[in-house]
Amino acid sequence: MFFFNKIPLFRIALPLIAGICAGIYSGGFVINSFALIFFLTVILIGSFLFVLFTEKTSYRRRWIYGMTLHIFLLSTGIVIAILQTERFYPNNISQLDENTHQYLVKATGNVVEKPKSFKLEAEVLCVIDEGEKQTATGKVILYLQKDSTTAAINYGDVFLIRAPLQKLRETQNPAQFNYKQFLLFHQITRQAYVPSDAFVLTGVNEGNPIMKWIYELRNSLLNILRKHGLEGREFAVGAALILGYTDELDPEIMRAYAGSGALHVLSVSGLHVGIMYVVVAFFLSFLDKFKRGNIIKAILLLAFLAFYAMITGLSPSVLRASVMFGFIVIAKSFNYHTNIYNTLAVSAISLLIYDPYLIMQVGFQLSYLAVIGIVAIQPLLVELWEPKTKAMKWVWEITCVSVAAQIATAPLGFLYFHQFPVYFMISNLIVIPVSTGILYLGLAVLLLSFIPVVCDFLTEILKGMIWFLNRSVELTESMPYSILGGIDISIVETWMLYAVVLSMFIFFTMKKMTGLYITLLALLVISFTQFLETIQQSSQQKFIVYNVAGTSVYDVIKGRENSFYAPSVFIEDKDKMLFNIEHNWWKSGIEKQHFFPLDTLRTGSGILYFQVADKTVLAIDSSFNASVDYSKKLKTDFVILRENSQIEIAKVVEYFNPRLVIFDSSNSTRQCRKWQKTCKKLGLNSYDVAAQGAFVMEF
Repeated sequence: MFFFNKIPLFRIALPLIAGICAGIYSGGFVINSFALIFFLTVILIGSFLFVLFTEKTSYRRRWIYGMTLHIFLLSTGIVIAILQTERFYPNNISQLDENTHQYLVKATGNVVEKPKSFKLEAEVLCVIDEGEKQTATGKVILYLQKDSTTAAINYGDVFLIRAPLQKLRETQNPAQFNYKQFLLFHQITRQAYVPSDAFVLTGVNEGNPIMKWIYELRNSLLNILRKHGLEGREFAVGAALILGYTDELDPEIMRAYAGSGALHVLSVSGLHVGIMYVVVAFFLSFLDKFKRGNIIKAILLLAFLAFYAMITGLSPSVLRASVMFGFIVIAKSFNYHTNIYNTLAVSAISLLIYDPYLIMQVGFQLSYLAVIGIVAIQPLLVELWEPKTKAMKWVWEITCVSVAAQIATAPLGFLYFHQFPVYFMISNLIVIPVSTGILYLGLAVLLLSFIPVVCDFLTEILKGMIWFLNRSVELTESMPYSILGGIDISIVETWMLYAVVLSMFIFFTMKKMTGLYITLLALLVISFTQFLETIQQSSQQKFIVYNVAGTSVYDVIKGRENSFYAPSVFIEDKDKMLFNIEHNWWKSGIEKQHFFPLDTLRTGSGILYFQVADKTVLAIDSSFNASVDYSKKLKTDFVILRENSQIEIAKVVEYFNPRLVIFDSSNSTRQCRKWQKTCKKLGLNSYDVAAQGAFVMEF
């Protein structure tokens, strides 16, 4: 039975988290308004004084004390979020213009190789303008031109760059992943491409000495795995499982793990930290025999948890698990009996005070929800059946853990990933024990690396286990109907689904009909919103020119059916289709797609014709035949210029007299600027997709 009054720290965490979320989303309005800052300060101080000096003497009026406490926690969360939002600081780089300046920056990680550049996160130390240094702070993403110097950059290296730090761009296509928001939630406000001639290394090893040592140790451990024969996908998955190093995971293996419901094992999480905790606690158990041995054991365990969290990248899931196990260690060393909900709450509060933006990270949210689901729901599921054998009991318990975690995280999975892995129970029966074995064996390889013969033998076994894990995941993902994809729900519907989960939990644990009533109401709201959305989708008519660098991509949507025009190579690229296009199809409820490769639709005149509702659209490419007689004007509403078409804007007006000329993203920037100037002179409206984002015309 769930007793809400027995988990006070959990109850305290809720208004604090709500305040942090409010501060993150509304902080910009608050910081720019003296009245709002003054009001927030009065609320914070007033509620604090009331809570501090008021005694809870009247039971009937206890709600006043509780409400004031919640107001204090809510306002505290807002203040924490605002104070730790770096872009609100006056010397932050987000306040600077986009002109080219010289910046002194420090690497906050190692470079990650991309197809055309090296990606690096860095911290700005100062800006140099006309020889004068000005204090500046802020985090940036740099894309460095590939050469031997940039490839060798490590954590803590300081270098000078001369390049414009560009503002983060808004989402370029409808329903596309909001990369700008993603970076802002990581406190990154600018990005830049840095050519080799705009880069000068000025210092090395200038980062935090401890973190520098941690990065070097992590690289050494990765080199041990490579040295003893781990390579390719086996290395990528092994490094992710053992050390949390995910830079070499390719999109295909990521899709396989996601489709089978096993993606969680590729990020070091509570499962991995729990295994490490058990192993180290076992080896340190001899300290329990000594006086004050429990204190020494606790200190060593805490040190190990901190060390393991650092070498695995300090991801939100590792931080959460390490902090949670840390509180368990402290409680055990002083013989305190802990409540898991309070422990989770303390770990969350501690982490969010340290970095409030963790609450906006998907991994952090899923990690906590999975643990809460396992703790709350798994015992209810286990009671449904009593297996006769130990083997079946073990299988049943793992299955219940998987189901409980999926129930708790499924609504967020629908919202963020738009899919549900059907065979997650099957895959986890293999993935959990095998990944546990890989973690144990991987640690043995690292610890015994000084004995080459033994290490080589263990590495061969490790390689086989990882191959088996990858193959089982790929087979599961390839099974028919392995993924329910294309799921699109709103934030409101997500909250309604969680209302269903929570109310059904109340119904089964407390036997209260209120839970059932709330469930029915939430399902009714979801059904109603889906009904309205279906009506809207059935009557929609759109023409879209997507913004995909160097490519012409068009979409004609009629109802829940569409005609899609793009080069064959783009249509066959699953990653680009997913990132740029498919999210919009899911949001639009497209059930039937028709693909038309543009490279097979070449015409003698160089013109493609689209009829959308009562509007006419012409797309003119570089093969436009100027010798054709266009003396009789064609009735045209929109003209799209593509592939740096050689037709002059004056001829476009003369031949077609459109309401608007659209330059799609297959054209060069220089050509688009030239066209824009001409359009302005002629008084013709124009739209540059590459600069302004996708062009969407609705009817």
